[in-house]
Amino acid sequence: MIVPAANKIEHRFVVNSEEIADEYAWLRDPDWPNVKDPKIIEYLQMENKYTDHYFDPLQSKKDEIFNELKSRIKLADQSPYTKEDNFYYYSRTEEDKDYPIYCRKACSVSGPEEIILDVNVLAKGKKFTNVGYLTTSPDHTLLAYSVDFTGDEKFTLKIYNLKTQEYLTDEINNIGSKIIWHENLGGLFYMPLNEQLRQDKVMFHFLGVDNSNDKLIFQIADPLYQLVTSKSSSKKYIFIEKNGHSANEIYAIRMNDDNFQAKLIRPLKEDIFYDVKHNGNNFYIKTNENAKNFQIVIVDENDFENDLWNNEFIAHDHSKYLSSFSLTKNYLLLNYRDKGIPLIKVTSLQDKSEKVINFPDSSFTAFAKSTNFEEDDIRIDYSSLARPSTIYSYDFTNDELTILKVQEIPSGFDPEEYKVERIFADSEDVKVPVTLLYKKSLFKKDGTNPVYLYGYGSYGYAVPVSFKNSAISLVNRGFVYVIAHIRGGDDLGFYWYESAKFLNKKRTFLDFIAASEALIRENYTSENNIVICGGSAGGLLIGAVINERPELFKAAIAHVPFVDVLNTMLDESLPLTPGEFKEWGNPKEPEFFSYIKSYSPYDNVKSQNYPSLYVTAGLSDPRVSYWEAAKWVAKLREKKSDTNILLLKTNMDSGHYGASGRFDYLKEAADDIVFIISVFGI
Repeated sequence: MIVPAANKIEHRFVVNSEEIADEYAWLRDPDWPNVKDPKIIEYLQMENKYTDHYFDPLQSKKDEIFNELKSRIKLADQSPYTKEDNFYYYSRTEEDKDYPIYCRKACSVSGPEEIILDVNVLAKGKKFTNVGYLTTSPDHTLLAYSVDFTGDEKFTLKIYNLKTQEYLTDEINNIGSKIIWHENLGGLFYMPLNEQLRQDKVMFHFLGVDNSNDKLIFQIADPLYQLVTSKSSSKKYIFIEKNGHSANEIYAIRMNDDNFQAKLIRPLKEDIFYDVKHNGNNFYIKTNENAKNFQIVIVDENDFENDLWNNEFIAHDHSKYLSSFSLTKNYLLLNYRDKGIPLIKVTSLQDKSEKVINFPDSSFTAFAKSTNFEEDDIRIDYSSLARPSTIYSYDFTNDELTILKVQEIPSGFDPEEYKVERIFADSEDVKVPVTLLYKKSLFKKDGTNPVYLYGYGSYGYAVPVSFKNSAISLVNRGFVYVIAHIRGGDDLGFYWYESAKFLNKKRTFLDFIAASEALIRENYTSENNIVICGGSAGGLLIGAVINERPELFKAAIAHVPFVDVLNTMLDESLPLTPGEFKEWGNPKEPEFFSYIKSYSPYDNVKSQNYPSLYVTAGLSDPRVSYWEAAKWVAKLREKKSDTNILLLKTNMDSGHYGASGRFDYLKEAADDIVFIISVFGI
C-alpha cells in the first residue's frame, strides 16, 4: 500500500520578529471543533487505512492478545457497597456488556436490587458514551447524571425520577461533567462551557424552572484560571475553586444560605496552593505556604476572612510530601509520599493520636479515602505492578485492615512469579526513581530483555505503580515493564513538579533519557531494545526524546500527543491554552518563545533515523487537538531517513480518552501490544 503523504501548503507567520513556516497548518479545520473539510477527512481516513493495512495480517495475533487481556477481567463483577443514609450503592458489570450498571439496595445489602442507571441502555446505538458524573438527590428520589456521546467533553445534564421511573423535563446541554445537589433547595449547581469550552461560571438550576432563569452564582473573567466545584463531606458547604497552574483560591457557600453568598477563604497568592475540608466548626486547610511539602492548619468557619493561618494542626514534614487528605467525622486521613512511596496516616481529631498504615512491598500505590463521613468509613485502595487491586476497610480503634474486595484475575495470576524492583537513574544532580516489573523465569539481566518504558512528567501528576493488565501480557513475553518517575510529576514532592516547569521543562526529557541509559548500563536491556510510551503531555515527552536520542529506542507509541507545543500555546482560542501559560510559559514573551521552540517535537523533527512509531488521536478531542498528531506524523514522513514503520490512527468517534466501551478499550490496548511484538519480532 502507498505510504500516505500530506500536501504541503505554504503558511507563514511572525512571532517576536521571527518568521515561522508551518506547511501542514491546513490540517487544522477552521470550523473546529466541527471538522468538516473534506480534504482533512480524506487525509485522516487515508492514514487510518494505511494503519489498518499494517494490522490486517496481524489480526489473529490481535485476537489472541484481546482474548488474553479479556481473560484477566472478571466480566460479571461488582464493586463494594457504599452506604448513604439508608441506601447501599454499588455498580456491577455483566459478562457480555460494555458498560457499568449502577444499582442500590434499601436498608440492607441483602435487600432487593434497584437499578438506578444502566449505561448499556444509554449507549445503545451510540459509538461513544461517557457518564461523567452521577449523583442522587439528598432524599434519594432523583438521579442526576451528566453524559457525553461524542468524546468532546460537552456534557448534558439529565434528571431521572427513581420513583416514577420517568425523566424530568429539566435538561441542560453544553456543561462540564460535575453536578452537585443542594442539600436543602430543590436544585443543583453546574458549570456551563463557554465558547472556548472553558468553565468560567457556576450556575444554579431550580427543578422545574426554565433553564433561562438559572441563577448565576459565581463567575471569573481571567482565562488563566478555570472553576472547580465540590461539596464538603460534612454537606454543610459548597466550595468553588478558582484553579490555576501556579496558584488557587477557594470560596465557600453555606448550604443554609439561600442567597448563595460566596465568601473568599483566602486571596490568591502566587505559587501558593491550598485545599479546604470542613468538619464541626472548622475548616481544615492543606497549604504549601511556608511548607514546601504542605501542612494542615485549622481556621474557624466563622472567622476565616482574617487571612491568618497560624493554628497548625499537622506540622510540615521536610522529608514527607503530603499529597492529599480527607476527613470523616472523627478522623483525618493523610496521604503522604515518602521518597516516592505512599505512606498513609490516620489521625484522631479528638486527641490527635496517630496510626500509620504500612505495606511491605518495595513499590506500590495506596490511597486512603472515606465513603461515609458520619460513620467514619475509612477505605484503603492498594495495588502494585505485581499485585491486583485490593480494597480494604480500616478500623482505627483496633488498627485493623479488613479486605472488602480483591481484583479477581479469572485466567489466574500468581504474584510470586513476578518481581518488582526500584532503581535510581542519575540525571543532572538528582536521582530519578524507576520502577520495574518482570517475570522471574524470563528475566536474564544480560541486556537481552526488551523493555517497555512509560513516562508522563507534567502537571504534577505522579504515575501510579498499580496493576496493569497489558503489563502482564508484555512481561509474560520477556519484556521488562518500567515506569520512570521523572520530574514534572510530583512523585518525590511538589518541588519535583516545580523543578521541571517553564524554562526548566527539558529536565523532564533528560530524566527519561537518564532512566533509559540506566536500564542499559545495568543490563536490564540494551540500546535499540526499548519501546517507549506516553500519552497527552506524555506524548510531548515521547516526541522530544526521539528527536534527541532516537538511537536508544526501537519503537515508540504516542497517544493523543501534545507535540505541536509552540503553535498550541500561541493560540488562545483553544480551551486549555491560556491556563497553561503557568505550566509552559507564554510564547508571546521572547524568552519562553525561544525555549518552547527549542523542544517542541513538531518544530524539531530532523532528517535522521527514527524508531518505529504508532500514533493515535481523537477527532473530537478538546484537550489535544487531532491536528497535532496529524501534522507531526506528516512532518516525520517528510523528514525521517529510515524505513521504519510510522502509523497514525485517528479515532473518528471519540476524544482524548479513547474508546468508551471496555471491550473497545481492550482492542485498543491489544493494538499497542501487537504493534510492539510485531516490531520486536516476538
